[in-house]
Amino acid sequence: MGATGDIAFRVALTGGGTGGHVYPALAVAAALRRQRPEVRLLFIGGDRLEARLVPAAGLPFRAISVHGIAGHGLSGGLRRVRALAELALGLPLLQSLSVLRGFRPHVVIGTGGYVSGPVLLAARVLSIPSVVLEGNRTAGLTSRAVARLVDVVAVAYPEMARFFSRRVRRGACVVVTGLPVRQEITAITREAGAAALGLDPSLTTMLVLGGSLGSKRINEALLGALARLSEDDPSPLRGAQVLHVTGRWPTRAVRGRLAGNYRAVPYLDRLCPEALAAADVIVARAGASTAAEITARGIAAVLIPWSGTACGEQALNAAFLARAGAARVIADGDLTAERLAALLADLLRDSEARKRMAQASRELGRPEAADAVARIALDLAARRARGRLRYEHARGGRSA
Repeated sequence: MGATGDIAFRVALTGGGTGGHVYPALAVAAALRRQRPEVRLLFIGGDRLEARLVPAAGLPFRAISVHGIAGHGLSGGLRRVRALAELALGLPLLQSLSVLRGFRPHVVIGTGGYVSGPVLLAARVLSIPSVVLEGNRTAGLTSRAVARLVDVVAVAYPEMARFFSRRVRRGACVVVTGLPVRQEITAITREAGAAALGLDPSLTTMLVLGGSLGSKRINEALLGALARLSEDDPSPLRGAQVLHVTGRWPTRAVRGRLAGNYRAVPYLDRLCPEALAAADVIVARAGASTAAEITARGIAAVLIPWSGTACGEQALNAAFLARAGAARVIADGDLTAERLAALLADLLRDSEARKRMAQASRELGRPEAADAVARIALDLAARRARGRLRYEHARGGRSA
C-alpha cells in the first residue's frame, strides 16, 4: 500500500431520514471494514431513523441539528419554520464543521437525505475529499445541490452519469457503481432466511413492505386483496404464506379470515435480509435502496411507487424494473384491493412467470456496489494522506 499502508484511515459517513439513505451507508461501512479492518468510522446524522439504526450497527454516531423543509399541514409548517431557522443561523453547517474538525477524516461519504448537505458542504470548506451517492434514476434534491462540492459522484445508472457529468466541478468525476446493499442481502440462503423468521420454506412466500415507516395505503389494500383471494376457489393463497411488515400503521387481526398463512410484524430491521432471502414475491415501494436490494437478491416484484417523492424518482425506478421484466407496477393513485388481488393471483398461480421475473431482476443487480464505493473512498483517503505526508516531511515533522 506504499507510504499510507500503516495509516488508520478515518472515514465520515453521512445520510439519513429513511432506510434508503441509511442502509447504503451501513453497507459501505461494512465494505470499508472488510477492505481496511483498521479503518476508523464516524456516522454523522440527524434525529430520525439513523439515530436508532447506526448505533445498533455498532458505528460511532454524532447528531447535528438539521431538519427538512418538506411537509404538509400544521405539523409540516412547524417543521419548516424550525428548519428555516436552523438554516438562517447556519447551525447545521457550524455543527458539521465542528464534528469534522474534531474527527479529522481523510474522506467523507454522503448517501443522501437533507442531513448530508451541510456535512458535505463542511467537507468542502475544510478541503476534505468527499463522495456522494445517487441511487435513483433521477437526481434527488440533495445530490443536485452538492454535485459541485464533491470529488466523486457515484451513481446507480449510466444515464445519471451523463446527467452529473455536466454538473460536477472541474477535476471531479462521476462513476457508475450501483447503489450499495448490505452483504448479507445476497449471502443468506432461502432456507436460512425462512428458518430465522419461522417460515415454511416449502411454501411460496410473499413479503410486503411499505418503506421505512410503513404505508397505511398499502396495508389496507393488501388486507382487502388477501380477503378477496381467500374467497376464490381454489384460492391462490393455498400453498402460500404472507409476511407483512406494517411499519407504524398497525393492522387489524385477519389471520382467522384468511386461507393460508399470514403474519404481520411492525418492523424487521436486522431480519430484513432474512425476509428478502425467503421471499418469492415482494410487494413494496420503489425507493432506490429497495430496488437495489430486490435486484441484488433477484425477486419477482410488485412495485407501488410512492407519489410523494420530490422528483418522481420512485416512479422512474419502478418503470425501469418493469421494462426489464423484473416487476409489475401499480401507480400509487391506482392502488385498490381489487387491482392488487388480481395481480397477486396471477403471480401466485404462475411459478414460471415468477422465475422469469426473478431472473430479469437478478440480471439488473449490482451486489458489488458497496465494495466499489469503498475502494473509491479509500483511494481518496490515500491521496489525502499522501498529501499530508508530503507536507509533514517538508516541514520535517511527523506524518499523520
